[in-house]
Amino acid sequence: MAKSKLPIWDSLGASQLQIVLLGGRNCGKNFLGNLILGKEEFVTKERTSSSRRLGAVSGLWLTVVDTPGWWCDSSAQDTSNLVKREIITSVSLCSPGPHAFLITVKASSVFSERRRRAVEEHVTLLGEGAWGHCIVIFTFAYRFQHTHAEECVERGGEALRWLAEKCGQRCHSVVLNDDADIAELLVKVQKLAAENGGRVFEMQGNVLQKTAEEKRGAAERAQLRFLRMKRQRSLLREKLRPVTTIRLVLLGAKGSGKTSALNTILGRENSRRLCRTAQCSVGDAVVFGRQVTAVDTPGWWMNYFCNETALFDRREMVLSSSLCPPGPHVFLLAIRLDRAFTETYRRAAQEHLELISEWIWARTILLFTFGDWLADTTTEKLIESEGEPLRWLVEKCSNRYHVLNSKTKGDGFQVRELIRKIEEVMTCGCDGSWHYEIERRELEEMKRWMKEEGERATDRLRRKEKQRLEAKSELENAAPLRELRMILVGGRKGGKSSCGNTILNRHDFPTNTQTVSCCENQCRIEGKTVSVLDTPGRFPVTSEVLRTPSAVLLVVNVSSSFTALHREAIEEQLDAGGSQLWSRTVVLFSHGDWLGDTSVEQRIESEGEPLRRLVERCGNRYHVLDNKNQGDAAQVTELIQLVEEMLAAERQADVYKDDRLWRRVSSAEEQQNNVMLRRRNLTNQMRRRNRLSLDSAESGSSSSHPEELNPTQVVAFPARRARRQSGFVFSERSSLVFLSVLKRSWSAIELPLRFPSPHSLTQQTMLLVSYQSPPSFPSEENLVSVHPLCHPALRERTLRRMCESGGPQTLIDRWGHSSLEELESFIDSYFEMVWDQTMGSFQGSESEPPATVEDAAVRDAGGEELLFSIDRKLTKLELLEEIRRDLAEVKRNLECNTKLRDQSATEN
Repeated sequence: MAKSKLPIWDSLGASQLQIVLLGGRNCGKNFLGNLILGKEEFVTKERTSSSRRLGAVSGLWLTVVDTPGWWCDSSAQDTSNLVKREIITSVSLCSPGPHAFLITVKASSVFSERRRRAVEEHVTLLGEGAWGHCIVIFTFAYRFQHTHAEECVERGGEALRWLAEKCGQRCHSVVLNDDADIAELLVKVQKLAAENGGRVFEMQGNVLQKTAEEKRGAAERAQLRFLRMKRQRSLLREKLRPVTTIRLVLLGAKGSGKTSALNTILGRENSRRLCRTAQCSVGDAVVFGRQVTAVDTPGWWMNYFCNETALFDRREMVLSSSLCPPGPHVFLLAIRLDRAFTETYRRAAQEHLELISEWIWARTILLFTFGDWLADTTTEKLIESEGEPLRWLVEKCSNRYHVLNSKTKGDGFQVRELIRKIEEVMTCGCDGSWHYEIERRELEEMKRWMKEEGERATDRLRRKEKQRLEAKSELENAAPLRELRMILVGGRKGGKSSCGNTILNRHDFPTNTQTVSCCENQCRIEGKTVSVLDTPGRFPVTSEVLRTPSAVLLVVNVSSSFTALHREAIEEQLDAGGSQLWSRTVVLFSHGDWLGDTSVEQRIESEGEPLRRLVERCGNRYHVLDNKNQGDAAQVTELIQLVEEMLAAERQADVYKDDRLWRRVSSAEEQQNNVMLRRRNLTNQMRRRNRLSLDSAESGSSSSHPEELNPTQVVAFPARRARRQSGFVFSERSSLVFLSVLKRSWSAIELPLRFPSPHSLTQQTMLLVSYQSPPSFPSEENLVSVHPLCHPALRERTLRRMCESGGPQTLIDRWGHSSLEELESFIDSYFEMVWDQTMGSFQGSESEPPATVEDAAVRDAGGEELLFSIDRKLTKLELLEEIRRDLAEVKRNLECNTKLRDQSATEN
């Protein structure tokens, strides 16, 4: 490597420079160190300890210290204590301190907010004063990619601009295979030293002293642990007997390297898996003369306790033992070496292993994965440096542990050593034949549950497909949407922001901080303007946020458990906006990669009643998003189509209900053709009654009930059907529909009744249109004769009871609590019963109708209690007060209608 020609810096008074390299893994720190020194001094592999190298460049003495890297997107809390300690002690390797810290940033990678915080937290380990000695170095792999540092900062975003500002705008860019930019870099380092008055960075003495004592104590404890492990193994070897069969189960957190370890043990190629291990898988091979059967299991989130893990995953762990009958000889617990091991991780591992058995620890070996990261550091030193949680786990396994490097190909030594340790564990049993075996009764019960869940999952999928086929046919007849709004709701840590970014196909919503306020962004998808509103956790959704056309996406984390508490919290969110919100809600499962090769229907059924009930309340509408695969546009297109189908079905819901009721009326009219004789008899009876009434009136008799003189016939028409079929003009006020009198044979509306629909945001309106017989009875083709659905006398008394009871709140306090489902079911069943009774009365109309209102009240006395029950149920929804206002509005409109009619008659 050619050395750079450097200028003479005597005027600056600097004859030597001391530099410390900082940065994330794979950012090119060690390459940069070699470029500065002009020779290959630092190995390009990962390291876990700081390394110092010296060199002279054009008469200038250089001291360069390379430090261990951290994972670029991981916080300092996730970095192992060993790495953090080495970063701090790097200052002592260039005593009295460094002139500059070079923070390496890979220019080709996106510098996100999470990456910025990782840099901030790791540099702050040295102290706040370290920022005054920092220079940002942008590294490029090739010369054609190279751009100036200022341009890198400008296009790097807010996070990178913050870092540049924190370092006093001191930035430089280099190409890692070209030393042309090193001379200018060293000039900037010397200029920085001059700006600081030649002073080096010095840490507080107590920090360095404490760190040095911890390092020395860890080394001493590591030596003692190593000796104890050697003695323990030597005693077991004396009892060692050769075995021909080994059965083992691998357990561990997600991303712990279980699958790679299994492939390494069985001698298989480490092919990259497209999905996580969602169900237990079995592999076998002959390894060093032993028939080895290995079971891979689903992992858990490292920071999730057992009750937070999905029931499906927990059950798979328990069933893993049954897949290598009669049972495993040993369990291997995979632990990553390159990550911090906290008390939370320890407790999570303990709870998940003890799902299988409390005695599992006697047959467990700790398998440390990612062994390449350990470099020249011993396993014992790592254990002692990491702290009490990892030491507790090692002791729980009786000091049994092994390191496996899955990147090393053809290295049979590490696998042979592991087989020996497994055989040593097996000698603790009776003649090496001990194994764990799951109880037969428990196994049979689990298999029965799985079979039932599979049948329910198949049925749910079939229902969903049928439902979507019907919705697609409705969507074809509906006008295409130009705009669509999606509202993301759900609990905290459910993945709402990630789902929003996946839908928009860009990072508009921050995912590394808690959402504290609503934020909305939009984009164009499939020719539509799609808006996405991200909301804080447990944000109460009201009807005001639903601007048509809009949908609620209820985000549920499919990788975690879903309990009754989760369901209650979600229902509280949506119930704040009324029952109509549920008809526009889709359950959106986040973390779709967690499903692996299992279906979402399996997860829904296995999770239990809370999740099943939630999906049913949303009309069995659900979708899965893999937020790690944001480039997959197909999953977003499928979601938008599902939402459009839901909205189309919602718009047609009222029409469907109207059509169903109209068919009932039409069916009744068709039956009239078969009972013509009965109709004529009924007509004659009514004419005779009218004549008798007129004769009685002429003779001077009086009645307190005008209904005796003019019996009113009432027919129920769905609002839309009446508007289409009758040709009358309707005006809508306050969700009520009124009839303008344009024909002589129709008078006015008796009462608009509204029945809440569980599938619609609008209310179903029934027109009870009254027909009053004129002196000359109409022709038979104009006759509509349907029994009254709600008699005025009963309505009057019901309304009077409501007024006398003291208002809705008094009724609520008196009648207790009922669920929304009970209310909807009660109203639907009651309406169907009344309708059936009405149609039955129409068919059996030989008997004369009651002559007086009192007779009608007596006849309907059996239904009075049901009417009272309806009022009681409606009180739960606080609709009684609204009904009272609507009735008053009806009365005012009827009076106005009467005045207009009288005025028209006078003018004529």
